[in-house]
Amino acid sequence: MQINLRISVTLSLMSILIAGCAALTAHGSAMLEGRSAFNNGNYDHAVVKAAESLMIKPEYEPAKTLIEKAFRSSNEQHRTKLDQLDVSEAKFKWDDVVTVYKALIMTHSAVSKLPSITMASGEVINLETEDFTKNLAEATKKAAEGHYNEGIKLGKSDDIALKKQSAKEFKLAGDFIPGYRDSAELYEEMRKDAILRMAVFFEDRSQTYGGYGPVSLTVMDDVVSSILNDQSATEFLELMTRDQLNRVIQEQALSQTGMINELSAIEAGKILGINQILTGRITQIIYTIPQLTDNTRKVTRKVVTGEEEYTDKDGNKKTRKVRSEVSASFTTFSKRTSATIHGSYNIIDVETSKILRSNTFKESSSSRVEWGTFTGDARALSWLDKRLAAKGEQPVPNAQIMVSQAATKLANSLANSIKEYAR
Repeated sequence: MQINLRISVTLSLMSILIAGCAALTAHGSAMLEGRSAFNNGNYDHAVVKAAESLMIKPEYEPAKTLIEKAFRSSNEQHRTKLDQLDVSEAKFKWDDVVTVYKALIMTHSAVSKLPSITMASGEVINLETEDFTKNLAEATKKAAEGHYNEGIKLGKSDDIALKKQSAKEFKLAGDFIPGYRDSAELYEEMRKDAILRMAVFFEDRSQTYGGYGPVSLTVMDDVVSSILNDQSATEFLELMTRDQLNRVIQEQALSQTGMINELSAIEAGKILGINQILTGRITQIIYTIPQLTDNTRKVTRKVVTGEEEYTDKDGNKKTRKVRSEVSASFTTFSKRTSATIHGSYNIIDVETSKILRSNTFKESSSSRVEWGTFTGDARALSWLDKRLAAKGEQPVPNAQIMVSQAATKLANSLANSIKEYAR
């Protein structure tokens, strides 16, 4: 029983050693990655990595075994998928057909570059490859045509959401075949018809009376700047600036104070041809004054405090270092502060004054600093204690900076929300 156990352990250790040695070589590393892919059902990647291993070391037996199994499994998997797609009535099934043929071209190309594969036993492994470029070209054309026809169909609607989808379909057609028919021109036509023209403005109703700076203006300007600097976000979105709204409000005397509020913004939006307005309100700004806490502890350490003479077992006089315990009292100080902004926003349809979306938000910023002081013997201190003691008392950011940091986080979060909404 013990002998069998030893043999089993020895074989296991040898397997681990062999695998470890293989991983240290380029061909072994590629084969191990391919084997892992095969075990996870990713036969295409297994084929590519096994082929890579054999290109480096054509006589490598484990890679020969792997590529035979992976190539056959890959082909079987793709043939099954093509058979399923052949009888499918899915609207965009040709997109999937394109994907399958691209995978087949990749694996067959990798295998076709290999020399003939002969196992150590003398058995010749015959991996027949095919050229699927014509199949891919035909499927790509049908995929492009499918999206083009869908774009034509959706583009007949006056609904802005369908116009947007129509533009996306024409763009997809061009992605499959660049310059496909007049897809580029139709995409641009539909994109312009589908653009959502939106204005963004914020009010500060926190009753802090500007004590933390122009927070609402900062949030609004940061939101607009973030969106305008993101090309993907402005594909179907056009933002009106605060200055444009203010100018119309003043010119048309839409507000007694000349400042933006929800009603005046809607009226100005109608004049500017805006579709929707995001009206935000900062309802509460909470600033936590710095809180100081401290913790004192005793620290000890044995250090060299001198030397002494002694006589060894052979009667020789020698000297040795004397170690004694030293101590100190160390106090760690921690100072914390934070700021939180609460608020809400509505997205309003200018034409109907209906609220299309309503949400609340909250973003916070926090800061914490540490330092230390001590009394007693400095040699008792750890490296970290010495570092804290050397820092001296540390300040935390003031209230305006903390609120500004929270406002920046809020602006980024809201900008991302608007981008998703517009897409």
